[in-house]
Amino acid sequence: MHTICKLSHSETAIPLIYREGYEKACARDSGIADTYIRHTTVGDALAERAVEDLASVADDHKTILAALNRCQSPRILIPRSLRDLVESASVLPAWFDPEQARIASLAFFRNPKIVLAALATGAIVEGFSTLISKSFYVRSRLVENGVRRLKQNNLHLFEQFLPDGVMPGGDGWKLTLRIRLVHARSRLLLKDSCEWDEAAFGVPISTAHMLLGAACFSGRLMQHVDRLGGGFSSEERAAWVHVWRYSGTLLGIPDAILFHDEATAVRTFEIGNLCEPPPDEHGIILANSIINSVPCVLGVSSSEIRRSDALKYYQISRELIGNELADIVRFPPPKAIPRLPIIALSHRLQRLLQRLGLDCSSRYALDAFNTLLQASDLGELELSYKLPTSVFDEDSREW
Repeated sequence: MHTICKLSHSETAIPLIYREGYEKACARDSGIADTYIRHTTVGDALAERAVEDLASVADDHKTILAALNRCQSPRILIPRSLRDLVESASVLPAWFDPEQARIASLAFFRNPKIVLAALATGAIVEGFSTLISKSFYVRSRLVENGVRRLKQNNLHLFEQFLPDGVMPGGDGWKLTLRIRLVHARSRLLLKDSCEWDEAAFGVPISTAHMLLGAACFSGRLMQHVDRLGGGFSSEERAAWVHVWRYSGTLLGIPDAILFHDEATAVRTFEIGNLCEPPPDEHGIILANSIINSVPCVLGVSSSEIRRSDALKYYQISRELIGNELADIVRFPPPKAIPRLPIIALSHRLQRLLQRLGLDCSSRYALDAFNTLLQASDLGELELSYKLPTSVFDEDSREW
């Protein structure tokens, strides 16, 4: 039997837009609902102090890179707050198991195409159908740069699941901390602008949204991978969630509120999603931007083929996220013949061929890896640690 919601008698603590969803979520799981709503008004003090100090630094790219590399050169003055952030992120949690990271890495690189498909047509669409879409829309980061945003997510997965990539000092570890700093700078820019009403919306890019994102990219993503025929074993699924739990701590989510396994990750996603308001025009625009960016990310140059491929991805996404959400974000109507069973069957057949050791399996693996490289290639700016300088991306320097 669920306990009474602890916040129900102090509505001033609940941002206006969350009140209706919070009551629905409490009926399902008051503990997670309370935790989620509390953190809609919480940011990331450690990272925010670092980006405030970085605002007066002449070259934030070199300074952040030097801090991540533990540089001690007297020529580069690294703010104490930034060193504190890096030092805190360099301590592995007692529960973290490097062997789990190895298992997750092998599972990902065995067939990255399924994971990327689940990410682009499922998890990211669901993630940007929440209020977090407002912060991205206001800044125009995704509307104008949908392709780049997808590639950044892909690159993060690529680096995170490389062997030792997520370990302190690894490229995935560095990229995760870069994301945390970008979020902190964006949060402060939005809070200082007239574009954000905290009483109504809570803190921009809040800890609650970071928690929902980590749950979405871990437990929820595994559900999408399964429906696409990914064939991850229970051990591999557990390892994937384990790595994302650790990544959540690197992104600034308190360990005390993080999920522990796939079941709690899925539950966190479900209850957090119930707390969220229905998608508004920002979520609608961003969800459609994501799907229309997929063919471009995969290198399709013909506009006619891009449109045709986008319709296929719309159908796959609709089947993954469900008709209710797909209708709300105004995806094209469903087709009479579903695609997911056919896709899942083809992936299972491919795994059978691989187990039989047929020659085509090695070509398939190479094609999958090349697709991952294509989908993660950001070009000359991919290693930049510059931070945005304006709340509106078109007014900011390139970062």
